Amino acid sequence: MKRIESSKIFRRFLISYLVILIIPLVAGFISYQVSLDTAEKYSIINSRQVLNQSKKILEQNLDEIDRFVQQLSLDRDLNVVLNKNASEKYRIVSTLRQLDEKISPYATTNEFLENYYIYIKNSDLIITPGSVYYRPYHFYENYNYTDMTISEWKEAILNNERQIIPSKPYLQGEKSTNVITYIQPLPMSDLSDHKGSIIIPIQNQLLNNLIEGVKQQFNGWAFILDENHQLITANGIDKEKINPLKEKVMNKEGPIYLENKTMLITEKSEKNDWLYVAGIPQKALIQEAAPIKYITWIVTGITFIIGLFIALFFAYRNSRPINNVIKTLKEYADPDVKNEYDFLHGNISKLISTNTDLQMQLTEQKPLLKDAFLKQLLSGEITERNSNLHEFAKQADVNLSCNHGYVSILKVEGYEDMSSSEVYQELNAIRIVIKQESMKIFDHFYVVTIHSDKLVYILLDKEGDKILKEEIEKMFTSLQNLFQEEYQVLLKIGLGHPFQSLSDISRSYNEAKHAIDFASFSNEKQGMYWYDAVMKETTVFHYPLEYEFRLLKSLKEGETLEAEQIVHDLLEENVDNRSLSADMHEQLISELKGTFFKALDQYAFRNDKTAEILRQKIRAISFEEGMKETEGRLIEVLQLYCEFVNRNRRESNHSIVNAIKDYVHEHFSCTDLTVYMISEHLSRPEKYISQIFKEETGEYLYEYLEKIRMEEAMTLLTNSSKTINDIAELVGYNSAHSFRRAFKRIHNMTPNQFRKTSE
Repeated sequence: MKRIESSKIFRRFLISYLVILIIPLVAGFISYQVSLDTAEKYSIINSRQVLNQSKKILEQNLDEIDRFVQQLSLDRDLNVVLNKNASEKYRIVSTLRQLDEKISPYATTNEFLENYYIYIKNSDLIITPGSVYYRPYHFYENYNYTDMTISEWKEAILNNERQIIPSKPYLQGEKSTNVITYIQPLPMSDLSDHKGSIIIPIQNQLLNNLIEGVKQQFNGWAFILDENHQLITANGIDKEKINPLKEKVMNKEGPIYLENKTMLITEKSEKNDWLYVAGIPQKALIQEAAPIKYITWIVTGITFIIGLFIALFFAYRNSRPINNVIKTLKEYADPDVKNEYDFLHGNISKLISTNTDLQMQLTEQKPLLKDAFLKQLLSGEITERNSNLHEFAKQADVNLSCNHGYVSILKVEGYEDMSSSEVYQELNAIRIVIKQESMKIFDHFYVVTIHSDKLVYILLDKEGDKILKEEIEKMFTSLQNLFQEEYQVLLKIGLGHPFQSLSDISRSYNEAKHAIDFASFSNEKQGMYWYDAVMKETTVFHYPLEYEFRLLKSLKEGETLEAEQIVHDLLEENVDNRSLSADMHEQLISELKGTFFKALDQYAFRNDKTAEILRQKIRAISFEEGMKETEGRLIEVLQLYCEFVNRNRRESNHSIVNAIKDYVHEHFSCTDLTVYMISEHLSRPEKYISQIFKEETGEYLYEYLEKIRMEEAMTLLTNSSKTINDIAELVGYNSAHSFRRAFKRIHNMTPNQFRKTSE
């Protein structure tokens, strides 16, 4: 009985989890049924989108052709040539050259325009990008329709009507292909006065590429009919099978299903009345929906089994601690309640209500947390690099929204050697009064007690450095006057440089300690000591380790201006801003000479005459010459040092660049040639050789490689009969397509056009 009662919570958890588990399973089954119904619908939509996209792309290309033809028909030079007769065609060479310069770039703008030509009827000329044929039969020998004689060809292209000839076999040089032919009579303004035609053969393969998506995505086929229901092109279906389908698709909208369950989808062009037809097999329409059935049942079964085990695990894990709590509480409380949750509610409420003492104790600990946090800030243990900095500050009730200000130390004079309880209590009372009076004058600060007679102020800047400094001096002057007059207590204050970040607080604190230590040994009874003023009265020269590291780094990298500035700043600080003795000045110069000797230990100076010259010049530097002469000698040494470093770097860079060029010239035909391979050969990092090459030559390494390849390609195109594919492979390109694209981008013409112009 007890076991059943103790498992009630377990059963409640388990039932809840099972309900949650069943809900998505039911929803999944419903969505499966909906998926089956909509899969076919979406397949139809997708196939129509593919066909419509192909139509749009083809129409865009045809629009570009129309714009090109219209623009070309308005060309002044072309119209001059159109009006010349056969006897004048040899006297218009310059006009033809100007016309060629205008029309040649068009072949690179649209792949449909790559093979276009212009037939001039009166002068019997044929103009192509890059060439002019004075005898049409010369042109027709290389570019002809295999099923048309030259007379039939002339009759077809010199028709005074704009037309598109359906697909015909076409011989382009040695290459056989099928093309549709776009013909526009000239001039366009007066078709009755026919003087020539613009003829654009468009390879069927370009059209097939546009409708190939139907075959690739749905394993179907597609074809295009013109306004006269003549076949333009087809992909994935034989021409013999197209004729029976024409009557079914003409003047009909919506999908049509054939006997073999193939669905026909049609799209008609509003621009030219062309009809785009796609055939989608039924298997392709539902191929995405078919696996849903099996996947749904498998996933449902696996999900239910896994979910059942997870529900059992979480029900046990979540009920066990509650049962343990109930078991423990029943030993100390009345277990006679209706259910376990009422029992827990009543007893936990009692625990919370009796816990106010603990909350008060936590509140009393806040000042200690605040004090500890501020001391860690002063010691540098907590900085802005700590990820939990602001969380710690919030717990300690410290606002860190402002990270600029000063650190100062206030010392109560006359209590150094007194340790009795009465003196301690008196000091405690004085500290409390100091804090209260400080708050009356200035409220943007935190204060920490570090010794019984010393208080550390962290004063935050919210208005500006000058305003804060004036308020600080005003506050401490008022405190000194008040305590001297009212309590006969003397106060000394030490202040550091302003801090600009939370990480800088410890530095400002150490400077304030230095200032207050100086104040402790002064003869004045009370006063305010700024770190800057204290440093001017000390006899120690200023040469921090950080400055030495910066100077060594500048010398090593050949940064002359940076090294000169560091030396100038050091001498200005020690000579102009500090009252140093002659011994301190001499020691400073010795330290600087030591830094230069350290720099000479660099490997680049070993066994070198320059090193010995520099050592002699460093030894010759003497404090007795005066600071101006000493500074001049130091500048001379560092200039010689940096000049040697830079000269060595230039020579090294020059040899590396020559090695890179030699390697590129030797291996440019390798298709896998990369910056990584060059860096491996030279045993240098990729980034290093790329940067060196750019600095020395003014061009990127990949640009230089491409230039070498293009120079070799132009040589082969001019002096050999190799094919474009062979040349692309010889100069290091993976494919002829990438080679053509690069060649066109650099020379603004295709390799074939370049070869024609160089003949």
